[in-house]
Amino acid sequence: MKNKLLAITVASVFTLGSQAGFFDSKHNWNNPISAAMDTVNEVSTKAKTIVTDTVDAVKDVAEEVVGSVTDAANSAVDTVDVASLRGTHVLDDLSIAPQKIKWIKKNVEFERSYDDQPPLIPHKTAGMTINLKKNKCLSCHSDENYKEEESPKMSSTHFFTRDDKRLPEMSPRRYFCLQCHVPQAKLDPLVESDFINLDE
Repeated sequence: MKNKLLAITVASVFTLGSQAGFFDSKHNWNNPISAAMDTVNEVSTKAKTIVTDTVDAVKDVAEEVVGSVTDAANSAVDTVDVASLRGTHVLDDLSIAPQKIKWIKKNVEFERSYDDQPPLIPHKTAGMTINLKKNKCLSCHSDENYKEEESPKMSSTHFFTRDDKRLPEMSPRRYFCLQCHVPQAKLDPLVESDFINLDE
């Protein structure tokens, strides 16, 4: 064990001495520590110079990119407004309040336009809270309440996971009803449609 440690020590000293120039013909054997420190200082100085130059170059590039993006954004704001089928709206103006919508209320379900279409909601949904603590839809459409409220019963598909595993309660992926079920409003279509119902 002692021989191994001695061999490792000798090899380490030789390697460090070679890197520091101890075995060079110009090496000052009277002051080996001074030579090593000179080498370390020289390497440190070069490294510091390289890092400084790199940081300065990155700063210059970043400033150019930010300047270009800012100019492009300002130019876009000056020349382009938000346009849609509902009209054009200048970005600097205040938001336009939406028109009051008259929702379609029916005592029967809407006809479905295609297979597996989620049923449409025949009443308005304003004020019907759906969050992690409360789901107002379940007060009428759950298994416990649908008979008393004379409302359509929630489909059994809402109790299955994506892996087709039946749960005792509603599956979390079906909890936020308005992801699929939406009310209908009396509005003129923004574009003409030639859609034909499957039953027609």
